[in-house]
Amino acid sequence: MPQSPFQIRYEQAVDLANEGKPADAIKLLYPLVQQSPGYYQAWLLFSRCLFETGYVKEAVQIARHADSVDPLASHFQRIQQCMQHQRIEEATGIARAMLEDVPHHCKALFTLASLALSAGQPEVAIAILTPEVPLQPANITLRRLLADGYAKSGQYSNAIAASKVLVQLDECFENLWRLLGLLFKYGQYDEFLHFCEIAAKYVDNQSDESSQLALLKGQALRVLGRRDESIHCLTSSLTINPNNAEAWLALADFKDYVFTEAQKHQLESLLNRPVSAEVKCMASFAYARLCDAKGNTQASFKHYAAANALKVTNPHVVEGIQQDLANIKHQYCASALYEQAEALNSHPTPVFIVGLPRSGSTLVEQMLACHSHIEGTMEQPTLLHVEQRANRHSQTHYHAKLGDTLSKLSAKELTDFGNIYLKESAVFRHQNMRFFTDKQPFNFRLIGLIHKILPKAIIIDVVRNPMDCGLSLFKQYFHSGVDFSYNLNHIGTVYNHYRSMMAHWDSVLPGKVIRIHYESLIDDPTTQITRVLNYMGLEFEPQCLSFHTTSRAIHTASSEQVRQPINRNGVCGWVNLAGELQVLQDSLDPAYLSESLALKQT
Repeated sequence: MPQSPFQIRYEQAVDLANEGKPADAIKLLYPLVQQSPGYYQAWLLFSRCLFETGYVKEAVQIARHADSVDPLASHFQRIQQCMQHQRIEEATGIARAMLEDVPHHCKALFTLASLALSAGQPEVAIAILTPEVPLQPANITLRRLLADGYAKSGQYSNAIAASKVLVQLDECFENLWRLLGLLFKYGQYDEFLHFCEIAAKYVDNQSDESSQLALLKGQALRVLGRRDESIHCLTSSLTINPNNAEAWLALADFKDYVFTEAQKHQLESLLNRPVSAEVKCMASFAYARLCDAKGNTQASFKHYAAANALKVTNPHVVEGIQQDLANIKHQYCASALYEQAEALNSHPTPVFIVGLPRSGSTLVEQMLACHSHIEGTMEQPTLLHVEQRANRHSQTHYHAKLGDTLSKLSAKELTDFGNIYLKESAVFRHQNMRFFTDKQPFNFRLIGLIHKILPKAIIIDVVRNPMDCGLSLFKQYFHSGVDFSYNLNHIGTVYNHYRSMMAHWDSVLPGKVIRIHYESLIDDPTTQITRVLNYMGLEFEPQCLSFHTTSRAIHTASSEQVRQPINRNGVCGWVNLAGELQVLQDSLDPAYLSESLALKQT
């Protein structure tokens, strides 16, 4: 069948666009869409060419207009009906048929990529969208989906870049807030503060959005050690919205912040209001911290107990942790650990600092990060994303989970995963040093994976007296990931499982992990840090003991504590609350209590 004049002109415009001549293509497309206003694909190409010639806002408008002349709108309605009734295969089939009828159809691509993300396959979603987004660069929906795919895949730099493009396409608070969340999460604080100023233009000074923006900015400034500016932002957040429990909690997390009488009354008022359990929980932790700062240990503990009781958590969290660690012990046996990746001499060496939260790992990282050859980063999510990616790879190529295919993975495959870790962790590094830290405490469960994909990695286990560690956990509100910390029996049980997991690694990988006891570090920091540095092949440097003077960003709840000189404030603090902590003590393996007592006596 001969092509119509409209089709001929469209194909000519496509050729010009693909030859890098979008302005010339526009000259053909503009009269074409005027004469044939229902020409869906011509509108899509028109939007692309406008974007490529710098007319971004116009490109967005045209992309939205194309949606209004979609010839397959009824097909997408069928897809939506399928999704409502969980007929996934049927929805997939419709979307694929749409792409055969109309190549590059936006809603068909959206459907397939969304289904891939929902199925936990972000790399599939990325593979669908990556070749298509350049052809539809002004489509905000596809851009947003691609950014989500990058974030879920652990491709942090790509996720940030994609979110920046969204802001370029449509500079609104929603897109800015998405970008700010990524910049904050991945520690890009200079850019974060820059985009905070832009986002402030899009909010009413008395709105909830304004309060949340001030809160997030205050949290970033605290990480950067800019205490006064942080406190100013947090109090501004509360001036706008006194019910912002996260802001109260952020102020309390300074540990030594002195609340005014007016603030104390405001916080008490919030506790007595009919608010959600989560808001009341956060406010209760803040109030307990306020009481703790006054030195009344017994009274403050009652408030901590009440705050913990308000936290809604998964009742099976401990069983889940126990089962996960039992599976890892079974899967990562000596034979499964034999094959390793190739050692990469041209890359910086990661230093994994593991343990339970509140064990003293932030202090260890802070001291090491003062060394001239070690860059401190943060509690990276990178290794967990690599594990998830390796698991998806195993399911695709070996039709089994990662733990069941460890012996099948070749040295090349393992090297590829090690390279993925180094590539994606680069967003957290800003200096060209021989070593960098990754202080995600729960990486203790992934030591076998570290051994296999990063043979030269350094692993440091920081162990603290279980009673002090448990009390510190109980006194801390965690936004996510530490659900066991709100119950003393759960804390003790998880402590036991953690130590048992570390004993397994010592058995199957003897000498792989170097261990630091927090109390020994406090008593003799020079000896302990020198021991770790020598293990890494480095000499001791005196500035490691001046860790509290560094200006580096500190991302954890211990940020204010490690900006003080070394002290014994966190040692044996549990003794004055021994009666209240009997449940914790009873839940702990006596061997770990005896070990701590022996350390104290020496």
